[in-house]
Amino acid sequence: MDWGRAKTILIVAFIITNIFLAYNVWEAKYYGHRSERISDGGIGEVVEILAQRGIHVNVPVPKDIYTNEILTVKYTEIDASQLIKTVYTGRNVHPIIQGDSVRYSEGGIVLEVKNNREVFYNNLSLRHRPRGTLTEEEAVSIAEEFLKDHGLYKSTMTIDSVVPEGDGYLLTFLQKYKDKLLEVSVVEMEITSCGVHSMHMLWLDPVRVEKSRKRISHAVDALIKVAGQKEILKRIPVGIDSIRLVHYFDWETAREGEAFPAWRICVDGEAYYVNALSGQINR
Repeated sequence: MDWGRAKTILIVAFIITNIFLAYNVWEAKYYGHRSERISDGGIGEVVEILAQRGIHVNVPVPKDIYTNEILTVKYTEIDASQLIKTVYTGRNVHPIIQGDSVRYSEGGIVLEVKNNREVFYNNLSLRHRPRGTLTEEEAVSIAEEFLKDHGLYKSTMTIDSVVPEGDGYLLTFLQKYKDKLLEVSVVEMEITSCGVHSMHMLWLDPVRVEKSRKRISHAVDALIKVAGQKEILKRIPVGIDSIRLVHYFDWETAREGEAFPAWRICVDGEAYYVNALSGQINR
C-alpha cells in the first residue's frame, strides 16, 4: 500500500469536511433564508475560514443574487475557403482534412479551422527574424489590423490583457455583453515588431435575449464549491485571483444554445465556472 498517497487522501478529505462543516455553521448563522441578502460580515467570515485552510481570497466577493437576462448565443461561423484568400494571398494551397478540422500550410504559415468556428494561426517564418522594440499600443494596433485584414474583427472585442513576453506581447481579447463577460469568447495573439506570430480565436454572437429575472446562487456558494475541489486542496496554499458573474456557454457540447449565468472563479490563474442556477462546475 502507498502510505504517502493514502495520507494525502486523508488530509484532503479532512480539509474538505472541515470547510463544509464551517460553511454550514456560517450559512445557518447569516442567512438561513435564501431571500436574505448576504452581509459583508458574513462574507468576511467565509473568507477567514478559507484563509485558515490555505485558500486566500485576494479580491472582493460580489453580492449579486439576481440575473435579469438569459442569452441565446451561437459561435461565429468561419469560412475557411474565404480566410485562406487573405492569409495566403495569391498562393495555391491545398487543405488537409482530418475529421472536423481543415488545415493549411504554406510558406511557413500554418492555418487550422476546427468545426468551422475555431481558428489557429501560426507564422513560423517570423521566428528567426530580427526584432525591434514594440510598445503596448503598437502591439494592440498590429493585432487589430491583422484581425480586420482577415475579416475577423468584431466591434465587441475588448482588450483584457497585454502581457510582455520576450521581445513582444501576449494579447487577449474578450467579449462583454453589457456589463458581463460572455464566456468562452476569446482571441489570443502573440505579437512582436515583426507581426503576428500566432493567434487562437473562438467567438460568440448573441442571437436573442430573454428578459427573465432569476435568483442565482451567492458567490460564496460558488467559492465554497471551487475551494472543495480535490485538485485545489492538494496544492494549497492557493490564491483566488478573480470572482465575477459572467454569461457562460458550454462550447464543447453545442454550436448554439443558452448562455447561463455563472460564477467565474480564478484560482492561481486557472478559471472555474460554477453554474449560478444549478451549481454545476465546469473548467
